[in-house]
Amino acid sequence: MPKVLGYTPSWLSRPSPGFDLFACAPKRISIGPQDGVSPRTKGDNSQPGYVGSRRTIAHRGSEVFVVVDNEIRWSDLSIIKYDWESSQMKGKNQVEANHEAGQNYKVLRAPVSEQIRQLAVSPNGQLLAIATSHTVHIVVLPDSSKFEESKTSPIKLQVHTLGPTTHVLSQSPVVSILWHPCGVNDTCLVTVTAEAVVRVWELNRSNRWSFDSPTLAIDLQKLDTAKSQQDDVSPRGVNSGRAFSVDAVDMEIVSACFGGTGLPDESVWSSMTLWTVTADGDVYALCPLLPSKWSPTSTQLPSLSAKAVLGVTSSSQDVDLLRDGVLLSKDQYEWLSDIDAQVPMSAARDGDLSITDVIYNRPQRPGPTPRLQGPFQLAAGSLVDYLDVSDIHVIASRLDTEEMMLGEDNESDQGLQEETEGLSAAVICLLSTDGRVHLFLDLEGVEGQWLPAKAPERLSSPPEASELILFEALDTLDHEGLSETEWPMFSRDPFSRYSFFITHSQSVYSFSLNPWIKRLEDELQNPSTAGANFRLNVLRESSPTLRERILRFDQDRFTSSQPDPSASANACIVLHDSDLGYFLLTSTNNSTRPHAATLDLPKSFTFKPEPLFEDEDFESPYLYPDASDSDANLALTSHIARSAYEPSATFWNQSSILQLTSHSVPPHRRRALREEIRLSPATLDLMTSAHRLLSSETHAIRSAAADLFNRCERMLHELRTQIERVREINGRAEQLTLGGGGDDVAGDTASEKLGVRARGCVERQERLAGRMAKVRRKAMKLEKKEVSEKEREFARELKQLRRAVEKPEEDSTTTGFEDADGEERRGGQQPWWRRYEEVRGLGVELVDKAKEVREEGGAGKKGREEDGYGVSNTLRKRKVEQVMGLLEREEALVEAVMARLERLKGGGAVS
Repeated sequence: MPKVLGYTPSWLSRPSPGFDLFACAPKRISIGPQDGVSPRTKGDNSQPGYVGSRRTIAHRGSEVFVVVDNEIRWSDLSIIKYDWESSQMKGKNQVEANHEAGQNYKVLRAPVSEQIRQLAVSPNGQLLAIATSHTVHIVVLPDSSKFEESKTSPIKLQVHTLGPTTHVLSQSPVVSILWHPCGVNDTCLVTVTAEAVVRVWELNRSNRWSFDSPTLAIDLQKLDTAKSQQDDVSPRGVNSGRAFSVDAVDMEIVSACFGGTGLPDESVWSSMTLWTVTADGDVYALCPLLPSKWSPTSTQLPSLSAKAVLGVTSSSQDVDLLRDGVLLSKDQYEWLSDIDAQVPMSAARDGDLSITDVIYNRPQRPGPTPRLQGPFQLAAGSLVDYLDVSDIHVIASRLDTEEMMLGEDNESDQGLQEETEGLSAAVICLLSTDGRVHLFLDLEGVEGQWLPAKAPERLSSPPEASELILFEALDTLDHEGLSETEWPMFSRDPFSRYSFFITHSQSVYSFSLNPWIKRLEDELQNPSTAGANFRLNVLRESSPTLRERILRFDQDRFTSSQPDPSASANACIVLHDSDLGYFLLTSTNNSTRPHAATLDLPKSFTFKPEPLFEDEDFESPYLYPDASDSDANLALTSHIARSAYEPSATFWNQSSILQLTSHSVPPHRRRALREEIRLSPATLDLMTSAHRLLSSETHAIRSAAADLFNRCERMLHELRTQIERVREINGRAEQLTLGGGGDDVAGDTASEKLGVRARGCVERQERLAGRMAKVRRKAMKLEKKEVSEKEREFARELKQLRRAVEKPEEDSTTTGFEDADGEERRGGQQPWWRRYEEVRGLGVELVDKAKEVREEGGAGKKGREEDGYGVSNTLRKRKVEQVMGLLEREEALVEAVMARLERLKGGGAVS
């Protein structure tokens, strides 16, 4: 999570020149005939009742474009900061600095009569799209040096009206303007209207006709009911009427975005997919949406080729595959074959000749019109009953490098696999008007789909809608102070695609999904249905999404002279610049001052300047401290950032008491004001109006002064708290230096005790270092080389010998006998312990028989002859000695084998 290092800097606060960039014109008061006073802002065309997206701040590097009083202002924040810091170093006061700096912004003249709602700078920084409620305008932006050199204001620029007969007041309102990630030279603009009409504009500054009509226009309501490519899906004309339809109510689009930003590490279909969301929370996807000429990334075409070939191969081998899956694989293969048959063109980018784009034509097969996918089923259970959505944000899934590099050398894609870290599923973020963020997972993914060339003869069942699984839902708004025109909005993070910002009328929040991305990816890579819900719940509880409030706008209600219940905020912009750092900027419509925050850079960020020469390779010494750095480095940013006091705008507003006579006194009675005051009804009305005006102004000043008094009281309380903390730290330091008591018992001073403790720490450190050196030397001695193949073979022989020699346990003796019997029946060799027991039993039996024979040896030779044995005692003794010798030999053999096993166990035999 980014940590706030500081709030609105001094060079953007009043009375610095940077404050004038966001300051509105002075207010003028008009006196109504009945209610007396009604404040109106000069040039105020903001329409407080407007409910929708407000993105009136855009940036190009450190340059910002701001809409104030419906005029576009330009300025460079790095220059403003440098001028302010230079004046402060010279010791000039604020008045002299303001007089010397003068007006530090330029006004851009644009023929826009309606209130500006959105600004969008193209990725290459050459075009600026301006959107009102119904119209769209394109401004050609020159280089920043042209703005700085211009001494006139306003600056007249080249402005084109986009679709003079398309985006007009009689048509549907414009809800989103998006620059296509695959556009050639970043000049492709996509507009989406509330009536679900998507238009693709390919702009060419040398061709004015490119601003008149789009190259592709699709009515999503017609596309949803279309059956083939032959159906008409173009939007209705300007003068054509439209009958009432239930689909027109259900498909009221409120926001749209692309599924990717055109980076190589994203999934192949993400940058071609346009996601739209309705007011009721229905999510649709349009893929692939491409202009007539488009430029793919370095990984799109190889990955698409691998997908298409794999899909066709699997469909031909798998007989159980559904018919829709087979047709989809064939369509994708045909679509890719059309791309492979083309001869691509190469063109250098405007402003950067070192970068060359490869340009392809949009494939005509299976057709230029994609199929509308959706509405997606939201698997949220009872957590989501009704969604009043205001904005959508899609995080693309990572590139599947294993599928793309299928059959290639493993070493060739090792570096690519390291770069494509992330989640293999897309994250769909929906933001409702009550400030709740819903995070959905798209596990199946969105691929290119097209309508069939001809309508099917039989009515086929509609395709099954994919499912979006709800992972988490988080609140950001206080419902007690909810504004009437609340419309929260998303903003991207320039450092991580798994982080984003949310802006609404009360505050700005930062969200980070990084805590659970890695763990969820491990779960997806090792799928197991058993206990999946339990593991998912544990993952939610143990690694929740990080959420932190960056800015708070509640103080505007107290500092503003007249609080506006319809307060709203502009979507924040987040930029990274070498002079500004990690900087967040926004403003509110009921406040005449900007809101900014300087954030801490991510720990994974490393600043490495580009080498001047190709063979130059060096590492920059300006590296951000990693997580492994010591706490001493991290302690430098451990302070608590506090916002500075910003005086209320009431102190700078001009009093309207001087204009009272010109508004409330008729012309034929103004002459009497210069004469002696006379008691009359007219004089009473004038004094009543003056009292009403003065009471409102003094009340505003009193409220602003009371806020200053409350802030001073709070500052004193915080100061006392800080003093108590310092005293506590001082007490701990004294306790450490004096050994736990305030009295000097041993007569040693504090410095001597500190010296003793320091020497003890040094000695202890030396002992630990010595022990560590001994352990290191011992480890180096024990370190062995890699085991060779002969050593592995010897280890396997030892294992076999061990299994052949060791006797099984007592509880498995029966099983061993059964196995031995089985081996004997199969003609195998009996184990040694079985043969040893048989020989031992045979020896005991022979000894017993020999004893019996000895006992019977008292009989004479005659008796023996009569018995029929005829064996002499000498032969009998010789046989007994042979048997005893065999027994001793077997015992010696067994003891030798057991001793060898003991030596192997003691010497660490290979297991």
